[in-house]
Amino acid sequence: MLILATEGGSLSLGFIYILIAAVAGGAFGLQYRIMRKYTVENSSLLSLFFATIVVPLIAVQFILPGWTDAIRAVGWQQNLLVFGFGFGWGLGAITYAYGFNILGMALAASLLKGITIAIGSGIPLLRRWDDAALGTDAKSATVIGLVILIVGTAFASKAGSLREKELAEGGGDAPSADDGFMVQNPTGKIYMFGLIMCLISGVLSSCANLGYDYAEPLEQAMGEGLTWKATLIRWMPMYWGGITALIVFMGGSMLRNGTWRNYFGVGSLRDFGVSSVMGAVHFLAQVPYGIGAFYLGTLGTTVGWGVNIGMALIVASSIGFALGEWKGVSKKAVNTLLLGIAILILAIGILAYANNLVGS
Repeated sequence: MLILATEGGSLSLGFIYILIAAVAGGAFGLQYRIMRKYTVENSSLLSLFFATIVVPLIAVQFILPGWTDAIRAVGWQQNLLVFGFGFGWGLGAITYAYGFNILGMALAASLLKGITIAIGSGIPLLRRWDDAALGTDAKSATVIGLVILIVGTAFASKAGSLREKELAEGGGDAPSADDGFMVQNPTGKIYMFGLIMCLISGVLSSCANLGYDYAEPLEQAMGEGLTWKATLIRWMPMYWGGITALIVFMGGSMLRNGTWRNYFGVGSLRDFGVSSVMGAVHFLAQVPYGIGAFYLGTLGTTVGWGVNIGMALIVASSIGFALGEWKGVSKKAVNTLLLGIAILILAIGILAYANNLVGS
């Protein structure tokens, strides 16, 4: 970081930015519930094109003049490394879209976020393990907080599994691959496919934080005195990698299936508007996180990432409730989810305390 802001006010500001990112991140999957004409490929590619190309380019032109000079200054190897993390993050978005489509918001989010926490927060913590600013108490509290956070996601995942089982036992036609945009009450091979997609996405989605963490030389190349604004440049090569993955895989899928025509079909303008707006929402799910991590200091990409994911899971679960995903589900399943949310809140509190211990 250019500046390690560890004063109480700066910490509070950091968590506020991360809360904004979490709300936006938790709401991003909403588009997959309300599409009418678009398939998963249509909505994901369009929304992430806005999130990684259109909105960021506008933002850096106004906020960060000279950012292209910093890109050139760090050299192609550093940019390629961050681009690679971005490509992995893009693949994570693809697998998440399919997993979400099959398993629903609550279960899909719970599964992948537990894995993402372990990898996305764990590796940055190990990279700073010998930092003089991190005392034993801060490191211990961070590890405990992350473990409890993962336990909370496990309870939320268990609740989602109970929900799916109960809905499947409630009757209805068995789902098929042709059932439409959303698969209702998935069972058998379709359920396993969704599960595998979420597990893969959990690993790949951590690349968003790893790419940001390893992009620190880009921020430093912007020079001193830019404070939080310089964090924007960290996202640029990663965004390019992410959209490349989506163009290759989802664009290729649309060409093979002919679903690219959905962009021009009757009634597609509504879905275009939704995806475009969700692209801007996704931008707000990442850039405020980077600003928040800046203010949190040494543990920004560890504590910040864990808190961000935990908050986003709570938001996603709440949206799942609002959309009726939990109607007709037993009290046991609902209480299990509520217990998971309570554990997540406890973990977030512990991580906030751990960050406050840095340097003390």
